[in-house]
Amino acid sequence: MCECIFEYLDYFSIEDSHYRDWSICFLSTVVEQIKPIKVYNNFKENRLQLIKDQKDKTGVYCLVNLINGKIYIGSSVNLAVRMRNYLNTTFLKNKKNNNMPIVTAFLKYGQDNFAVLIVEYINIENLTVRETHYITQLLPYYNVLKQGYSSIGYKHTEATKQMLSELAKNKIHSDKTKALISRALVGENNPFYNKNHSIESKLRMIEANSAYSVYIYNSFRKLLVIFPSVRTLAKLINSNDSTIINYIKNGTMFRGEWYFTKIPFNLTDSPLISNWSSKESNNLILEIINNSHIKKAIFVYNTNKEFIYKFEGVTHAQKELNINHDIIKKYALLNTPYKGYIFSNERLID
Repeated sequence: MCECIFEYLDYFSIEDSHYRDWSICFLSTVVEQIKPIKVYNNFKENRLQLIKDQKDKTGVYCLVNLINGKIYIGSSVNLAVRMRNYLNTTFLKNKKNNNMPIVTAFLKYGQDNFAVLIVEYINIENLTVRETHYITQLLPYYNVLKQGYSSIGYKHTEATKQMLSELAKNKIHSDKTKALISRALVGENNPFYNKNHSIESKLRMIEANSAYSVYIYNSFRKLLVIFPSVRTLAKLINSNDSTIINYIKNGTMFRGEWYFTKIPFNLTDSPLISNWSSKESNNLILEIINNSHIKKAIFVYNTNKEFIYKFEGVTHAQKELNINHDIIKKYALLNTPYKGYIFSNERLID
């Protein structure tokens, strides 16, 4: 018999006593971890109440397999609609969906062997951030992508639509791309006619197309804003996808002040700017553009690691401090004192 101590027994009714002890244990363990605001311990039996309760609600949810304890974290701008899809056998068996691990699990075990946890309600702007938080915290078995990405049902603001429109205006396909597009539209001439990509192939394509959120931090490692994709950010700051991706992979500072990451430095980080298409975000973009001449900044400290000054580059530091260019570069890599100074390409934070 499971020895888990369950503090949320009020979630369950006497009618649910047919569940085995280990099923209760699985569920109670997840509930204890994430402290959901609502629990439906039998997806199929509680479906009517679930859909009624979650109508027009936006938030993060968790699906718990009561047989093996494996979970899935998801988010939706309309939780009721998402749950209806999971209850719809036609939806589950659709070729576009049935290669998803959570869908495969529904088809194998049935909805009556799953519990639904409503983790939290959240506004659309922060939906992906919170989903990513729970995914990185719990590492759910059924999640293929280990970060949040959900745009189904999302309605852009007018400001966002205008920005996306401006981005699209300057996109010109090469002749080669045009030929490939034309070929893809001609039925059997398309090499993938009547074929589906594997999950692995889809993940590689997602990575190649930069379809993940980008977290922007300042030199103090404070989260400023989250952009929906590498491509969106690259277009706005007059850069390119490969450059942004390299900075993400290397973890180095961009234009002397900013870090770009795929996941937050800390799970509790909350962006200072909640909407990437806001006026505040536009001001940040202009600041990044204005720093395009900076490759590597030089932060200067005394031997007590007290900040003195930030130079736009080695050349500027050389002129002001009258210290050889190569020496500054060398000691910036070593992070050891030279004539009373400590040089660094990053801000030293205790």
